Amino acid sequence: MALPCFHKVRDSFPDANITLLTNQPIMAKAAPLQAVLGNEYFFDRVLAYPVGTRNPLVLLSLIQKIRALHIDTVVNLTAARTKKSVLRDQLFFRAAGAKRLIGFPSTPEDFGVTDPVTGEQEWEALKLARRLEELGPVALDDSHYWDMRLTVAERNVAAEALADFSPHSPMLAISIGTKLQANNWGNENWIALMQQLRTTLPGWQLVTLGAAEEAAFSDTLLQAWGGVGRNLCGKMSPRESAAVLQQASLFIGHDSGPIHLAACVDTPCVGIFAARNLPRQWYPRGANNQIIYHRVECAGCGLETCIVQQKKCILSITVAEVQQAVQKIVSTHQPRMLPTA
Repeated sequence: MALPCFHKVRDSFPDANITLLTNQPIMAKAAPLQAVLGNEYFFDRVLAYPVGTRNPLVLLSLIQKIRALHIDTVVNLTAARTKKSVLRDQLFFRAAGAKRLIGFPSTPEDFGVTDPVTGEQEWEALKLARRLEELGPVALDDSHYWDMRLTVAERNVAAEALADFSPHSPMLAISIGTKLQANNWGNENWIALMQQLRTTLPGWQLVTLGAAEEAAFSDTLLQAWGGVGRNLCGKMSPRESAAVLQQASLFIGHDSGPIHLAACVDTPCVGIFAARNLPRQWYPRGANNQIIYHRVECAGCGLETCIVQQKKCILSITVAEVQQAVQKIVSTHQPRMLPTA
């Protein structure tokens, strides 16, 4: 969601020495930010701090490190929470010597806008981009702002991983991973979907992507698929995964990181979304996606684990609905063919 803003910062300060200040780890199953952004374009160094720290000595040490770098401008891309937390952050960076502060939430809209008619939450990418208006407009429909700047080396890793695939047949990519129990569509649904798609997508090739702990079940899905396939779970970095996804004609996945990687490289997506968030806020970019979201009365709960309602929002999504979304994309988009060696 913040990728267009990172582009805007680099476009606005092309010769600047940019330091990425980030907490590590973000969460147990999340990749470090530089694993997604890369190390060659958006920033020049990383300055990390422990997640959730309130230790005065740690914070003082961090202030001293920032002051030593003579940083005069801070661009804030963190999620807006409360006015109190924003003021705290502003005071922190002033103490660290920053003279110019950009992107700090200052209006009610910066903390989130909900459409009173549709109940949709403002798209997160739009909300972040508006906070950088001081630097000029961010055209979110311009592919420039979604370019991950994949390297030749990363593309070569993807090409080697797909070397056994036919350049004459389209490729389907899936990822069953999610950091949150509430976002998981369920193993039975995924198996049934693969069994149906193997007949409705004849001749297609399948690649599975995700973390190492998802490899075993991805093998089960490849067996259900029964055709040409490759399990790359745990074998690719996020950026190498994006290079693989760039060769796919279609991606299917949960509300999780891989769907955004696919959208960034212009691969049409079928998204299977829980209703733990209000609709639209975390949808992937692009007009070619099919997002399946069932709004139930407890939508917007924000739960990471759903016990009482037994995930009725995402589990009410049927295999037939997902298959219909797949067919809609397939019928309206020319399949990509893998490049020949």
